[in-house]
Formats: sequence, structure tokens, C-alpha cells
Amino acid sequence: MRTVLSTSLLAVLVLGPACQVSAPTNPPQSSAFRGGVTFVRARCASASSCLLGQVVAAETATPLSRATVFLEREDGDDAGPSPVEITTLTDDQGVFAIEEPPAGRYRLQVFKRERRLEVHGLALGEPGTTMVPVRLPQG
Repeated sequence: MRTVLSTSLLAVLVLGPACQVSAPTNPPQSSAFRGGVTFVRARCASASSCLLGQVVAAETATPLSRATVFLEREDGDDAGPSPVEITTLTDDQGVFAIEEPPAGRYRLQVFKRERRLEVHGLALGEPGTTMVPVRLPQG
């Protein structure tokens, strides 16, 4: 123990300021870069299958509240004969959750005002949570 303390003290004396840890710097805050963290409360805790996503503006990563999320089972899907359409809105954090979607492949549409995005072939209905982060471009 004494040797470790002596070695540490010697390193500080010899290295001086070079041994100090500099304070972290914050990245510049510009329209091109805005870092941040969004804390999302627990969702889908009791569901065996869940689609969970967050919708943000593509250019700023700002969460988009009250964006419309529309799921439609694609034609020709063998998972079931009846059409499946599910619609929901994002919350204040831009988050949406759809619990227990029937198994199959889906078309996902997300839109808010002039912003719109559509993807095909989203497989849902398997056990677990499918996470879909959505960066919604301007129209």
C-alpha cells in the first residue's frame, strides 16, 4: 500500500499538470449538431410482442409529438385473411408503442403536416420488442 501511494505521489510530482484530467468540453450548439438524451418511460411491459419507436425531425432530432403512425398489413401476407390497420399518435416525447400486433409483414407510414415517411416489409408479431427509430424528413 505504501509503495502504491509513493508511486502515485511521485507520478503527480514528476508529471505535474500533464497528469491532470481536463474538464469535458461541450460540443458546439449549432443547428447542425444538437446532442441530447430522451428518457422514455417503460412501455410494453406486459406484452409478448411490441412495436416501439420514437419520431424525430430529421434535421434537428427534435421529438415530434402528435405525429400519426399508421400500420397496414401488406397484401399477399399469409399470416391472416383479414386486413389489419392500426393507427396511433406519438406522445409528447415523439414515442409510440403498439402492443400485440398480429403476426405479419406491414407497411409503416409516419406523417406530421408536410413530413412523411413510408417503409414496407416490417415483420411484426414475433416475441419481443421491435424498435423503430424514425427520422422524419421535411416534405
